[in-house]
Amino acid sequence: SILDPLHPRFVHFPVALLATGSVIALIYLLGWRRAALPVVAWAMLFLGWLGIFPTILSGLIDRNRAPGDPAVVAALNPHIAAGFGLLIVYGWLLYERLRSPVVLDQSRRRVLLLGLLLAGLVLLLVGGWSGGKLVYELGVGVRR
Repeated sequence: SILDPLHPRFVHFPVALLATGSVIALIYLLGWRRAALPVVAWAMLFLGWLGIFPTILSGLIDRNRAPGDPAVVAALNPHIAAGFGLLIVYGWLLYERLRSPVVLDQSRRRVLLLGLLLAGLVLLLVGGWSGGKLVYELGVGVRR
């Protein structure tokens, strides 16, 4: 059917936006100060964060159709946890931006921002790796 599976239709843009926005913010934080970088980074992070919502919702819908095989469940758990972790980590980053629009320029906040950006990238890797395992090794959502 047209609705089976839903999750792959939503996942790519948030992942690309969050990964690219994180890298741009890290480049800026680590010293390559160009005026456009924070604007681009925050826009990408915001759009990527918004995209997490339909991605999680579609993933939870598709999860109900996944086989109950223990190997599938073992890969699904970190995948789901990474999705919700992304919501929290990038939501926290955006909250910091809301509190102070120039937070990327505040040296006292640099360690927190670096930690959140790196945590977000790690969560993207965990989510992508476990999602890839579900599809390419375990065949979840793949017609055979």
